[in-house]
Amino acid sequence: MKKRLLPIPLILLVPIVLLVIVVVAGLYRFSMDDEEILAKFPNQHQQYDVVVKQIFDIQTPNPWTIEVPESAAFAYIDQVDPARQVVLGAYDSGVERGQVSVSTQWLTFVDTNQYVSVMTVSNQGSGVFTYLATFNYDVQRKRMVLVDSVLIGDRVVVDDLSYDAAQVTLSYRSHGDNQAMADEPNQHKTQLVTVNPDLTLLLHNK
Repeated sequence: MKKRLLPIPLILLVPIVLLVIVVVAGLYRFSMDDEEILAKFPNQHQQYDVVVKQIFDIQTPNPWTIEVPESAAFAYIDQVDPARQVVLGAYDSGVERGQVSVSTQWLTFVDTNQYVSVMTVSNQGSGVFTYLATFNYDVQRKRMVLVDSVLIGDRVVVDDLSYDAAQVTLSYRSHGDNQAMADEPNQHKTQLVTVNPDLTLLLHNK
């Protein structure tokens, strides 16, 4: 009795079937949106930076990144201090190390993904330098970054920050000429700063 020959040899039939399965699976995948996929796989949570999520309600895998003024070092904001109303991150350039903090109390919305706030930088010395700083969420890089900063003073106390019509009015206290730096500053000052559309800052004369 003659054996019946298959129309397509078995060795060719297997890869054809596998190819059909892959094509069908691909069409099924692209017919679903991201929410449907996450619903089908609830245990596959996306990783995101908790600080950026908490402060800005933005889900991104990258940390808030700050290039330390007058330094080649970068600080990555990874701590939230609700009691002091700041977020913090350490930096280490090899030669110099310290901490950067950004005030959440004075964090102010400028435009979509754009903010202004008070930032402090400390190092191994006794100084704590206060800056007015602007921040932007870079959608392409998926990262909140420092755009620009201007120095306000050393160990100053900020009393108020207001933003209106592209201008920041900063009220603060600095040390008097005859005051010890360890004392509470008592010289009341007001600083006006213009926030340009590209988030660069223009410091007006005090």
